[in-house]
Amino acid sequence: MAEQAFSILEEKGLAFRSITLTAKEKICFCEETECNPDACPYAKGHFDRVNDAVYDMLEKQKKLTRESIERQAEDFHVCPFELSLDLSEWADGGVICDYNYVFDPTAHLKRFFADNVSGDYLFLIDEAHNLVERGREMYSASIYKEDILEVKKLMKDRDKKLVKSLESVNKLMLEMKRECENYRLVESVSPFAVKLMNLLTQMERYLEEERNAGNAEQPDAFMELFFQVRQFLEIHELLDENYIQYTELEGSGRFKVKLFCVNPAQNLNHYLSQGNSTIFFSATLLPIDYYKQLLSVEKDDYAVYAESKFPQENRKILIGSEASTKYTQRGTEMYRKIADYLRNTVDGKNGNYIAFFPSYQFMEDVLEEFEKLASGVELVIQSQFMSENQREEFLEMFEEERDHPMLGFCVMGGVFSEGIDLTHDRLIGVIVVGTGIPQVCNDREIVKNYFDQRGMRGFDYAYLYPGMNKVLQSAGRVIRTEDDKGIILLLDDRFQNRQYQQLFPREWKEYEVCGRKEIKEKMEEFWENR
Repeated sequence: MAEQAFSILEEKGLAFRSITLTAKEKICFCEETECNPDACPYAKGHFDRVNDAVYDMLEKQKKLTRESIERQAEDFHVCPFELSLDLSEWADGGVICDYNYVFDPTAHLKRFFADNVSGDYLFLIDEAHNLVERGREMYSASIYKEDILEVKKLMKDRDKKLVKSLESVNKLMLEMKRECENYRLVESVSPFAVKLMNLLTQMERYLEEERNAGNAEQPDAFMELFFQVRQFLEIHELLDENYIQYTELEGSGRFKVKLFCVNPAQNLNHYLSQGNSTIFFSATLLPIDYYKQLLSVEKDDYAVYAESKFPQENRKILIGSEASTKYTQRGTEMYRKIADYLRNTVDGKNGNYIAFFPSYQFMEDVLEEFEKLASGVELVIQSQFMSENQREEFLEMFEEERDHPMLGFCVMGGVFSEGIDLTHDRLIGVIVVGTGIPQVCNDREIVKNYFDQRGMRGFDYAYLYPGMNKVLQSAGRVIRTEDDKGIILLLDDRFQNRQYQQLFPREWKEYEVCGRKEIKEKMEEFWENR
């Protein structure tokens, strides 16, 4: 979509070069991403050829897309990822990339964001609602006791000094574990950080000695722990009032020490301050004060609500009065009611529909009941850990002409609930099952308590707002252009409550509440008038 936007601007006279950066794992030509000349033929001699590849591409092309970069890398036999990074310095206009290239302290592009580099950047941050959770993830760090023990076993007969340092860290973690039944807030992990500093020094010494001896390759577990320790110490330097430090004994039995960034705004600002302006935008930045507080430290930011230009009469919003996803209500009887809603919805008009569920387990439970009613309905089902090709095949199902309805079963917050465009009659209805409330976990409870202690509504910050964002994103799949027509069915009686309706977009003012036996009639009535 960003590439398309730049193309429209270029048609109107904008003259600049843009580039799209793709993750190394996705753009790599090799089956396994091993960036050394012995394992990768494109890495071997890369630096001998890359300057010619860059010059040739800049001479011939203005749009530096993934496809064109891959072709150039193949032609010049160079690494496509490194080629894209070199080209980015010559993109005099737009760089299209993932958040981590700007904000992640371990992955940001140092050529643009190093401490001694200043740039006249304008940040356009799409799907900005995702940056809260991504920010928390990028600025948090954990160390697991079990990983320390695993590496200790690996190093047992290799390096006594390193093993001694690992034992020292493990001993302190054992003491912390004895004081932790579930999770325990810690006032300071500085003594633990000191142990890790010593460990990192020993790991660096060991790696240097191994390299000098010609042993560049080290076990994956060792290298993973090396990067985790380094990241933990880097995050430890950032600790302030926006962090909670705690230990946790997970249900699996693994024990960790975590630095949890509850409010990422200050850390995000470190990189945003290198630009001259930032525009956060999303179809679901509601409530706006929540996102202002967690994305920016500036007090004079202002917000613009762009009214939808899509005709309201092209969309029908319905709330199912007989459905609930509360844990106390879950069971075969409720799954059957939801299956009835789905069946009666797709019976209202032939076409493509997607139902979004709060979890894979809930989806499978409803699917089992739906299949008992599903004669004449084609089903396409999202599975966990889908590859890129499988995702594309899933979406291609919505391109086909068919004389019977098709219903997709998907999960809220998953790859198909955001950022996909099934325009016109490729999708005529979305059913959102549940309020999207995240499962209770220690991190969520820590967020809740953090904001409660500051006089804010902790439950809303930890559960309600993130949940409703998933609902709005899922519902947003059905109307993508001015000509689209479709229905949105919200299946949970809580959607009738004021606290949820306050988070509805302005365009959702008109809605109807209906039972499962009325839904087909409501559908037919809507489509007759379209």
